[in-house]
Order: sequence, then C-alpha cells, then structure tokens
Amino acid sequence: MASAERLDPRYRWYLATAASWFGGLGLQQVMLPWLVVGELGASAEWAGFVQTANMLPSLVLLVVGGAVADRRDPRGLLGWLHALAALPSLALALAISGERLSVGIVIACATALGALNAFANPARDSLLSQVAGRDVLRAVTGLTIAQFASQGAGMIAAGSARWLGTAPILAVQAVIIAAGAGLSRRLPARAPVPVRPARPADYLAGLRIVLASPLRAVLALTCSIGLLFSASYNVVLPVLVREVYRGDVQDVSLVMLTFPVGTILGSLVLLARGGIRRKGRALVLALAIAAASVIASGLGLPFPAVVAAGLVWGLAGAVFLNMGRTLFQERAPEAERARVLAVNHLGFMATAPVGALLSGFVAAELGPRAALVGFGAGMLALLVLVTLASDVWRMESIGGSA
Repeated sequence: MASAERLDPRYRWYLATAASWFGGLGLQQVMLPWLVVGELGASAEWAGFVQTANMLPSLVLLVVGGAVADRRDPRGLLGWLHALAALPSLALALAISGERLSVGIVIACATALGALNAFANPARDSLLSQVAGRDVLRAVTGLTIAQFASQGAGMIAAGSARWLGTAPILAVQAVIIAAGAGLSRRLPARAPVPVRPARPADYLAGLRIVLASPLRAVLALTCSIGLLFSASYNVVLPVLVREVYRGDVQDVSLVMLTFPVGTILGSLVLLARGGIRRKGRALVLALAIAAASVIASGLGLPFPAVVAAGLVWGLAGAVFLNMGRTLFQERAPEAERARVLAVNHLGFMATAPVGALLSGFVAAELGPRAALVGFGAGMLALLVLVTLASDVWRMESIGGSA
C-alpha cells in the first residue's frame, strides 16, 4: 500500500477546495429543479429546459476552459471561479426574497453556473498532479471520495429547505462555494506559461492529443457511459421504480443513493488495496460488471435486488472513474495537461444529453425494464468492440503510480 507521505501536504487543502465546489454542486442539483417545480409551480418540461441550460455550457466551453487553465495560474483561476459561482445562488436567493423569481432568472443562473463549472473542472484537475506526489491513483481516489461525499452531503442539506426556507439554503450554497476561494490560496501556484496568443486550433489541442494516443479508447468508453449509463441512472431508474415497483419518492431516492454510496465504498477499497497496476484491464472488467448490474435491474427481480444491483453498479463505477482519471493524469503532457483532462470531462458531457433523450423514448415505447436490459447489453457490445480494436486491455501505470 502506498504511504501517506507520498502525498503533498497541500493535498488536504486540494480536497477541501474540491469539497467546497462539489458540496455546492450537490445543493444545486436539488435546488434548481425545485425552484422550477416547487417555488414556481412550472411544468416538468421547464425543469428539463433548466437542466439543459445548466449542461450545455460545459459541453461548449470545456475545451476553452482547458486552454485557459493551461495558460494561466490554475490556483488564481480557481479562486476567482469560486467567488463568481456564489453570485448566481445569491441572485436566486434575492429574487425569492423579493418575490421576483421567474423561470427566466432560474435559466440565466443555471447557465452561468454551468459555464463556470466548465472552467473550474480543468483548472482543478490540472493541479492534482502537483499535489499527488508519486502515487497518482491514491490522489485520484481521494478526490473521488471527497467529490461524492460532499456532493451527497449537499443533496441532504438541500432537503432542509423544507424547514428553513429556499432562500436561506441558497445563501448557504453561496457561502459553501465561496469558501473555496479562500481554501484555494493554500494550493501550489504555477507561473503563467509564456505562449503566443491563442488560436482557435489551440482549443482542440487536448482532443487531438487524446485521439492520437491510446487514451482514445478510454475516451470512447467514457462517451459510452454518458450515452448508456447516465441515461439509465437519471431517467430510466426513476421510471422503473414508479411504474414497475409502484414506489414513491423515498424509494426513488434509495435507488439513486446506492450509486454514490457504492462509489465511495469502492474508492475506499482501492485506497486500502494500495493501487492497481493493470488499470486498463480493471477499467474494462469494471464496466462489464456495471453493465451486468444494469441488465439485472431490468429483469424484474425483487426490489431489494434492484437496490443491491445499484450498489454493485456504484462499486464498479468507483473502479472505472478512478482508473480513467488516473490514466488521463499519467499520460497528459505538462504543457497541455488541463486541455487533455478537459477531454475526459467532455466525454461524459458530450453524449449525456443524447442518452437522456434516447432513454426517454425507449422507456416510453418498450418499458423501463426492456430499456435497462437494452442499455446494459449495448454497453457490453461496445466494450467488446473497443477492447478488440484497441490496447486498452494492456494499459498499465506509468510514472511510478501503482
């Protein structure tokens, strides 16, 4: 097992800064749809528009965010992004207090938060290598635990709006995110990189590097997760619980919660194990197990078995997320690190909206059980094709990481 001494002492401040952002993100995931359907009493279609407004900026701006983080000091950039990300939440709180809240204001704030997230993710990821020491996988796994734990805590905290009110909780969200501006000052600085003025082609440098390297196989699998698994989790599972098991919101919450719980538990197991050398093989096997769990969820098993399948899905997800992130971290060139790491995020974002739309039609036409079986089988088929057509099965650690 890797020793804790391998991690830079500033790593704990890195995790605290990440927890500040993802804790606020967890609150946001609950509060944005609630503002539409709860505070405003608008239709579900408007809630969909808000989610789209929140997702699209990342899809468009991630490569730009990566290029900016490569050319500027990521620490300073993160500080400004945390401070700016508090403003939309404060604007929403003030709009509610002044009884001026509207769907247009919610969409504008959701768009602003999505745009800031597109710049924050590459900047944060590019700093990880500076605090990871010799054990990149250990550092990545710790980040995954901090991300999902703080995000879950934010979701739970959002539920207190029932007693405290929506505006105060939005103010709390602003404080949590803004705290990251101070925490980020403890992170290592990096001198600005002296480069020529940016050209349009520079923003695609990360994508070109990934497509010209073995990382393209990992990117293909990441895209397949956005297309098949994100849709299954966010769209089909809630429909399955409601229509097949006649469950209520608590049952939906229980099933949805199993994935982040499994991801945290799986990440803890990885930390205890100390590392995996054959990361490509672990990545492939994890996706196969996850696909089997999705298929099992659609077989009409008793409800407790569906809950158990979700937990297994999360355990396998921990392996994929940590292996994929580590492979990108280890293979990203220093000068283009943020842009390469932005491509990893882009893989999830690029196909998720298509998957969400597709899953809605498939679940409506064939039913949620058939949709889950089909998406799981589709993932297995894509997994076989990518494995046979690439070297992903043989990808191992480089640079001294286990």
